Amino acid sequence: MRKAILGLMLSLALTHAAPTLGAVVRADEPRPKRIVPCELNPEDYAVYSAILDDLGRPEDPEEEWRGRAEMVLADRTVYYSGAGGAWGFRSNSKQAPLPQTVTNFEARVKSVCTVQPLFTSKLSPRIVSSVEISDFFKKKGDGWEGFYRKYPKSSGYWAFSPVGYSNDSLEALVYVDHSCGYLCGTGHLVLLEKENGAWIVKNRVMLWIS
Repeated sequence: MRKAILGLMLSLALTHAAPTLGAVVRADEPRPKRIVPCELNPEDYAVYSAILDDLGRPEDPEEEWRGRAEMVLADRTVYYSGAGGAWGFRSNSKQAPLPQTVTNFEARVKSVCTVQPLFTSKLSPRIVSSVEISDFFKKKGDGWEGFYRKYPKSSGYWAFSPVGYSNDSLEALVYVDHSCGYLCGTGHLVLLEKENGAWIVKNRVMLWIS
């Protein structure tokens, strides 16, 4: 059983290493054609802030990074498709998003949104140009060496997808990409609910690890 799980995780990691349309497109990789620009709203930033405050929980020890002084966040959203499955895998909960939330997520995620420093989180991520991130890996040599030379106090970089919402705007779904090396990184889908006016992370499913 353990070998089967490890094999699945390796397969997911390799799939992410060479993404195709309809899977994951990170900040440093090509995007789908016919993308639509979008503008994030205060509710989107409230959702992102709740995710930032929830990062590094014991559920996923490999995501424990709080010892680093700086969090780098890409300045544009990333694309992910396929949010309807995988719920309950590598998670302490089997709670899944409503079909309407997935539908809205799949519609919004095709857009490219510019991320600005408008978070209400306790963290203050450093917003870095996605073009700059991409440039590190276009040059000859070790792109990560150049990245960490520029951002020595970081633990790689994060990127968010646009947020998908339920019809009543009380449920939210986001893809979170964390890249920290050629064999270092994770991808999660994060499910949140709004309770008493505040967004709370309800489930956090790991899609891949490398």
